[in-house]
Amino acid sequence: MITPPYLSFIVPAFNEQGYIGNTLKQLHNFAPCCMYEVIIIDNGSTDNTVEIAESFNDTVLACPTGTIAAVRNQGVNESKGNILVFLDADVELTQDWKDNIESTIAQIIETPLLITGSRCLAPQTTNIINNNWFNILSISGSTTYINSGHLITSKVLFEKISGFDESLKTAEDHDFCMRAKEAGAQISPIPALKVIHYGYPTTIKQFIKRERWHGREDFKTISTILKSKIALITLFHLCILIVSLVQVMNYGPLEGVLLYLFLMAITTIPLTLYKFKDLKLKSIFKTSLMHYFYIIGRTLSFFDRITLRYSKKIR
Repeated sequence: MITPPYLSFIVPAFNEQGYIGNTLKQLHNFAPCCMYEVIIIDNGSTDNTVEIAESFNDTVLACPTGTIAAVRNQGVNESKGNILVFLDADVELTQDWKDNIESTIAQIIETPLLITGSRCLAPQTTNIINNNWFNILSISGSTTYINSGHLITSKVLFEKISGFDESLKTAEDHDFCMRAKEAGAQISPIPALKVIHYGYPTTIKQFIKRERWHGREDFKTISTILKSKIALITLFHLCILIVSLVQVMNYGPLEGVLLYLFLMAITTIPLTLYKFKDLKLKSIFKTSLMHYFYIIGRTLSFFDRITLRYSKKIR
């Protein structure tokens, strides 16, 4: 007997008063026809996030301490659904999502050991970061894991791997997917399930800070470093920095800076073409530049790890 679908939307939130209202409004607008519930888990907000969430008559839970993984796990513990939809509080569902969710639900019911969802699109703006990184990433990015900002799976699979690892401060979604694969799960993103992420950084400083936060778990142990491509690229960047500093000491600052820029150019451009295989010619320079700032953020996360200094809480 096939169990009828019941969706549980799990929405963690931390100081999201600028987004949570629109997220919940569009969630209810584009929710599927089957039964569903919405569970918002507040992670200690100091703004009006809770008040706005409660105005939608959804379930609002408090989890003032603990990692984002713990917040999501608490939401699942209180859920009733057999299908889990993890959605960040600044992510908006679309009509395309509604048009494709029923076939996705049928696929999960037939194959419970499945993780799907999609990479979040950035809002349509002229912002260089949105257009030359996040929107390109949503089309050309890796399919080895699904970001927890929009991740859909069965409760069967979630319980099989004991949910998210609450010891991780970030990268809990990558760890979740890797453990799921080891348990026999399939990772299969569905780009047609379009969602829009309004919380992406809009300045280079914010972008670097974001990647600084997300990279911190890559350098937790020697094993995590060896398993992470970006961690190895970061270490290569550190080698380039060292070589450039030696050049500065031997020949002067101009020579050192020029060497650094040359070495980074011949590093980031091939990496960009590899990462974004369908990249248009006119976007290569801008996306390579964003890739450089991405590496800078991950390099800072390396220094945070070895100095035991961590950037501020980011959601």
